[in-house]
Amino acid sequence: MLFPIFVVVTLAEIYVLVSVGQAIGGLSTVLLVIITAFIGSSLLRSQGWSTMAKAQQSIAEGRAPAMEMLEGVVIVVSGILLLTPGFLTDTLGLLGLMPWSRTYFINHFLEKNAERVFKSRNSVFIQKSESTETKNKKDETIEGEFWEDK
Repeated sequence: MLFPIFVVVTLAEIYVLVSVGQAIGGLSTVLLVIITAFIGSSLLRSQGWSTMAKAQQSIAEGRAPAMEMLEGVVIVVSGILLLTPGFLTDTLGLLGLMPWSRTYFINHFLEKNAERVFKSRNSVFIQKSESTETKNKKDETIEGEFWEDK
């Protein structure tokens, strides 16, 4: 399934690059691809750091940074798309770096795949409650030595 997508996207990119090159000239097309790469790399850096900060804040608040991890995956995929020369992949990569469209991509992916992921018989999902953790900590005995300096 992945190979046909790769071939179709590559052929579409070549077609778009040739069409744009005929319309605005070859040098202008190359410069435009380079400019989109620079804009994308600066957006990639800022959005990556922003997502990292949100993940650290979630951890500090005691929450699992699940959404931030999914955003990180979308940012990595967007970075890969931005490294691929072409206008179609750059457009998808830039959309993946915008917070509102990134949320849309994640929600769309979860709507399409949540049932398949969570109903899988080979998957095991374990969630500990706080009462279990505190109960186990109360029953633990910690051995050690203690002395006081005078």
